Amino acid sequence: MEALFHLRDYGYEHLTELTMDGLLSRLTESTWVRTGAVLGPADRIDALRSEVPPRLVLSHSTAWWVYTGLGRAPSPLTFITFPRRRFVEDSDAIVHELRLSVHDRTSINGLDITTEERTLYDLLLPFARSRLGDEDADRRQRSVPAVRHLVEEMPAPARRRFSLYLEGVSRRPYVQQIRDIFAQVCATLD
Repeated sequence: MEALFHLRDYGYEHLTELTMDGLLSRLTESTWVRTGAVLGPADRIDALRSEVPPRLVLSHSTAWWVYTGLGRAPSPLTFITFPRRRFVEDSDAIVHELRLSVHDRTSINGLDITTEERTLYDLLLPFARSRLGDEDADRRQRSVPAVRHLVEEMPAPARRRFSLYLEGVSRRPYVQQIRDIFAQVCATLD
C-alpha cells in the first residue's frame, strides 16, 4: 500500500523528519504510515511482516492490534506455535505454549494469525484464571474494566460471533469462566 513507509526503503532520519513535520506516524518498529491513512488488517500485517519469525502465528495483543488497529503495534510481539508445543521467551518475542487447530488460525497476506474469536479467547484467559480464587479479589476487580474495554472495541456482529464461538468450545481450559465474564460484560453494555 502506498501509505506504508518501511525503514528498509527509507533512512531513519528521513522518516523521523517526516514524522516531526506531521506527515507520517510510526506504526511499528520498522514501519511508518502516512498520517490520516485508513489501514485494514492486511495493511497492518504487511507492516509487521519483517518482525515475524517464520512458522509462528501472530496471537494475543499483536493479533488484536491487527484486527482493531488501535494505536501502535504492541511490543514485544506475541506468537503461538502450531506445529508442536513449546514456549520461548526473550527480549524480542514471547511464544505461548499452546497448540492451534486449523479452525483457530487464518492467513492474511501469507502470514498466519489466530482468528478474531481465538484471539479474544486468549486475551480473556488470564482474567478467567484470576476469578477462580477468592484470595485475589482486588485483581479480579481490576480485570473487569480491562475486559469491558476489550469487549467495547468489538462491533456487535463480532460479539455475536464470539458468543457462538464460546458455545461451540467444550474442551478448553476455563471456557465456562470466560462465558460468564463475557456474558456479564455484554449485559452491562446493552
